[in-house]
Amino acid sequence: MKVIFIDAVNRTVTEIQIENDLHVFYGKIGCRLIQMLDLGMHHALCVDEEGKLRDWKSGFRLSGSSTLAGNALIIGTTDDGDFANCRAPLCLFKRNVEFIDLRVHPLPQTRFVAVPIGGGLSAENIEKAKAEAVRQRND
Repeated sequence: MKVIFIDAVNRTVTEIQIENDLHVFYGKIGCRLIQMLDLGMHHALCVDEEGKLRDWKSGFRLSGSSTLAGNALIIGTTDDGDFANCRAPLCLFKRNVEFIDLRVHPLPQTRFVAVPIGGGLSAENIEKAKAEAVRQRND
């Protein structure tokens, strides 16, 4: 399968052939879990789910996005959500990836907040708990 590999460690963006297998993706990215971020137009960014929790020294960001830790794959997707060949041109990503030295520009500390949902699982109570979680996270 044709994908685009963002190698934050070596600061390269290349087109590669890779087997359509999650364990191969894990090995190429250098992670144990992946997170798929929708890029639109039947493409997704496959990144290290635990990237912000690990000690990556390198990261990247796409134009206008947040910084992501580690390496990534850009993969094509089908209407059914299956993986497919990447159809986007390599030059689109080569010019829109900014590599970040995370030793110089570290990611913000990850903060977890747990808030109980009081009074049952109504939409109103869930929204109240979400608002409280955001308030606590921002304190």
